[in-house]
Amino acid sequence: MGKILFGLIPSAIPGFMRYFFCLVKILFLFIAVNHSQSAAYSQQSSAAAPTVTTDTASRVTHNSATLRGTVNANGLSTTAWFQYRIVNGPSKSTFSTQTVIGTGDTEVNFSIIELLPGTTYYYRLAARNDAGTVYGDELPFTTTDMKTSLTADITAPTGSISINNGAYRTNSLTVTLELSAADNIGVTGYYFSTSAIPPSSHTTGWTSATPAINYKEDVSYTLSGDDGKNTVYVWYKDASGNISDVASDSIIVDTTPPTITIANPTSGSTYKTTSKTINISGIASDSTSEINNVVWSTGKGKDEMESKTISWTISNVDLLEGDNVITVKATDSLGNTGTATITITYAVGNNPPMVITGPATGITTDFATLTGTVNAEGLSTTAWFQYGTSSESYSHTSSIVNIDSSSVDTPINNHISGLLAGTTYYYRLAARNSAGAAYGAEMIFNTKPPKGKISGYVIESVIGKPIESVRLRLKGTKARKKAFKVIFSGPDGFFEFNELDADTFDIFAIKTGFEGARQVVEMPEGEENIIEIKLGSIQGEEQKKDLELIRK
Repeated sequence: MGKILFGLIPSAIPGFMRYFFCLVKILFLFIAVNHSQSAAYSQQSSAAAPTVTTDTASRVTHNSATLRGTVNANGLSTTAWFQYRIVNGPSKSTFSTQTVIGTGDTEVNFSIIELLPGTTYYYRLAARNDAGTVYGDELPFTTTDMKTSLTADITAPTGSISINNGAYRTNSLTVTLELSAADNIGVTGYYFSTSAIPPSSHTTGWTSATPAINYKEDVSYTLSGDDGKNTVYVWYKDASGNISDVASDSIIVDTTPPTITIANPTSGSTYKTTSKTINISGIASDSTSEINNVVWSTGKGKDEMESKTISWTISNVDLLEGDNVITVKATDSLGNTGTATITITYAVGNNPPMVITGPATGITTDFATLTGTVNAEGLSTTAWFQYGTSSESYSHTSSIVNIDSSSVDTPINNHISGLLAGTTYYYRLAARNSAGAAYGAEMIFNTKPPKGKISGYVIESVIGKPIESVRLRLKGTKARKKAFKVIFSGPDGFFEFNELDADTFDIFAIKTGFEGARQVVEMPEGEENIIEIKLGSIQGEEQKKDLELIRK
């Protein structure tokens, strides 16, 4: 426009007029620049305004509905609401608003009530931030009339889930979920979770399904948990937005191989022997599944199966001269496999026996069982125990045990008797073959202390006559293991409590026709106490009183 105006200026116009037209041209240029900057500023502002999408209404009844949509706040704090109206009617807004932040799409929904039945409403989603106000497309919905509302679908689907066709365990995190659901108008989707918290019909994560009144489908699913119990929860929904109750199933995941250990001939990784054959044994275990089989193989290519589980034994393994690498594999019921390896070196040798002194067991005041192990190193061997009451000075020898020419550990048990009560004994295991003698480490044990005894007589307190058949009850009061015994006095009033540990004892004496008596006895370790218990005759007391009256 400025160019047109200035193109019409005649050259004959006086100078002041030309000055005037120059000012006008500058003014037009200023307006054009400002218009361009305003347009640029408007484009920058609209870029940050919210992005709004109006979605289909749900849960429509004769007097209510849920309005839905999505808002992207584009990085600015944004307020969202719905506007709705009937044709030629006034526009209304939802009574509450929702604040949206961030740069992603956010679902918003508002419930509106007090609607007219059988009426078409038009609605749109609105959102406002500092960059401006934006409106989504206008969409319609129609409330049901009163008759239709009585038959509206409010029935939720019913459904179930099964993992790997109901299997109890699996060794894979990838499983198959067998889904099954039914609904009077058709199942339209399902929702998986590892939490029992129910979703809404608009929660992100629903998977659409081809609508079906009786819905069935197998779905591949990857469990998110570790070994142990994993539970999958599922909900189903229909076209009306009704959501089923939760259905769930669980499965035990076991991807951990069994633990297998070799215990014999050694728990170490290597072993030397002069025997042509050897027995190998150990333990296999699995924290979740059962052991299915134990398989062993040698480095020479031999492969055998051992059908036993948990405690396994491989008997009479043939060895070749030199190193024999034996691998034992345990497989659980799910196919997980664990291994253990031992290298057994077979060489014909001439070595003294290997001896280990074990603990003493079954110890009493005068008896004990001494234990240990001997490896004969492939030669005929004899073994015995040396023992005495002084360290490294053994005054006694047990009976001799003969061991065949074996190269495995042989348990030795020897019973010794005639020991002193309450005494410390020192002992060791000894063995000899044609290559020499060997001795185990010295060990000690203590015989139990001697037992004590309480004995005595029960007599009548006035005339000192023995009392027969008095019931005597002994009860320990201080020792950790309290004694309790009951006996009766003999014809001469005699009684005896034997095999007593050191303690403080209460002894109660009771007999019909006599007053009861109690006596406390301190019993040091291994001692004997002789006591006298006096019972007063009830008749005797009355006679005594009569005698005193006569004397007076």
